[in-house]
Amino acid sequence: MIRRFEEISNNAWPALQSIQYDGWILRFANGVTKRSNSVNLLYPSTLDAEEKIDFCERQYLSHNIQPCFKITSIADPADIDQRLANRGYFIHSNISFQERDISDTPCEPLGDVLIETEINPHWIDDFIRMNGFDPKKKSAYIAIMHQVCTPKCLISLVRNHQTIGVGLGVTEGAFVGLFDIVVDQAYRHTGLGYLIVENLLRWGRKNGAQTAYLQVLTDNIPAIRLYEKIGFTEKYQYWYRMKS
Repeated sequence: MIRRFEEISNNAWPALQSIQYDGWILRFANGVTKRSNSVNLLYPSTLDAEEKIDFCERQYLSHNIQPCFKITSIADPADIDQRLANRGYFIHSNISFQERDISDTPCEPLGDVLIETEINPHWIDDFIRMNGFDPKKKSAYIAIMHQVCTPKCLISLVRNHQTIGVGLGVTEGAFVGLFDIVVDQAYRHTGLGYLIVENLLRWGRKNGAQTAYLQVLTDNIPAIRLYEKIGFTEKYQYWYRMKS
């Protein structure tokens, strides 16, 4: 099930380029997000692991991207995490992959929200602004979202003509993934995060999803508490290793 969730979530947030390499997938997206710029170890590996790591490092460095490996409990070979540690790779971040059954979730929107199903550059502007990201990366975010092949939903919370919260939902079959949920710093801890998540769940249910999933940093305690309150539970964890 980990492999299937990884496939679905990779489809929901694609790379711009990828290389299939003996069970490993090298993903590239101009350095925007680790998910789209890391080596995913999803399938059985047969070649020498050290040679494969060397190959991956050369590929990422040639793209001016710091080499990064995404590790789950199904990573093959089984000792790859220790091999990377021995080569100076540190754990950059640890993520909890969570899911929730939404088969009984209502389909009607909750509250006053704007729901769009096409890419809106202004939505990306708001997402970048509220996260404090580099505006120069906007074109990469747009390019990534253009690669999404399944239905998507861009939710915005607007108050006094200003967007104060956004969220992205992407469906694939019976699953809906929740991404890029952020609330303007001036409006945090006021229940708006719940409103965004709830509307993404309702949109997903309306579009045939039975299960919702999301990914959250394990040290993001406020977000973890919110998702626990909404009914999400952890399925597994993964982590990124980067070269020091």
